Amino acid sequence: MIRCRPVLRIAAFAVTLLSACAATSPASVSPQGAEHWVQSVSAHDGKPLKLHVWEKRPKAADPSSFAKSSKVVLLAHGAGTPGRIAFDLQVPGKSAVTYSLMDHLAGQGFDVFAVDYQNYGRSDRHPCGLCVTTQVAANDVNVTVDYIRKLRGVDKVHLLGWSWGTTVTGLFTMQHPEKVNRLVLYAPPVWSSPIRMAPTAEFRTITPDNSRGLFELPASDAIAVETWVKEVAQSGGKAPNGVLLDLFTKMPLTDPARIAVPTMIILGDLDRLTPITQANLPGYFAALPNTDKQFIIVPGAGHALTVQKPRLRFYSEVAKWFGLE
Repeated sequence: MIRCRPVLRIAAFAVTLLSACAATSPASVSPQGAEHWVQSVSAHDGKPLKLHVWEKRPKAADPSSFAKSSKVVLLAHGAGTPGRIAFDLQVPGKSAVTYSLMDHLAGQGFDVFAVDYQNYGRSDRHPCGLCVTTQVAANDVNVTVDYIRKLRGVDKVHLLGWSWGTTVTGLFTMQHPEKVNRLVLYAPPVWSSPIRMAPTAEFRTITPDNSRGLFELPASDAIAVETWVKEVAQSGGKAPNGVLLDLFTKMPLTDPARIAVPTMIILGDLDRLTPITQANLPGYFAALPNTDKQFIIVPGAGHALTVQKPRLRFYSEVAKWFGLE
């Protein structure tokens, strides 16, 4: 049973406390999936490579209708988990309550895409992991956004980044604000560097223990955690270290004063990796120049909020934000 608990919302600079109980996606809407391959450029040698992009949309929807509604979303993953796992986790034997943000948004009438940056998931791989930096991932987002804009006939897309993906999407938005409608920064790291020694290996192994480390146990369902761990292992089990080079030694990589689009920051109060106690977090939110902004803390939630117990509240807030005119 999903219980209602208050969600702390800061809209602009006003603070309100609300109760948010989200529903599952409408049963009458059946999402369908599709694979896309988007051409980008290798950070290793400059040669062309292909990015894997996964799409979910309402089965009955006419794809041309999204040009009018502009209900088009791109999701950008974090440092160690490909997009399809992070945003479209399919848990065997689960109830009608989904663990997929993509299914929920598709159920609300959105056309939803999740990208794998190069050297992640099913995207093309090359031997240089340290060169897959935040800027390289932002370039991968750029070519994906351009592909989606052309495919669906829209000028702008809604954009969500998770964890390191918030740095990727924040950097992209700074560079291309004309392509972004609304932005969600979910569990953003906003510390100043350096915080650790720079990695020297090209890649790191994503072990089952590493994967489980994303989850705060009080906030998590065991079946979701183990499904996530299994899926990550099957996706290749390693990730490029350019992300850690950036996170450990080069932060901050985004300037909130230059993120001009409507922006929501959302994270869980139990998050250990990007905690709500980050010293720079209040100032980061305050510096966002667009007064159409929100800061939401979801109680009982951690870093992997997309698949944790309060996830339906998270889904609802994201859907409402992207549904605003």
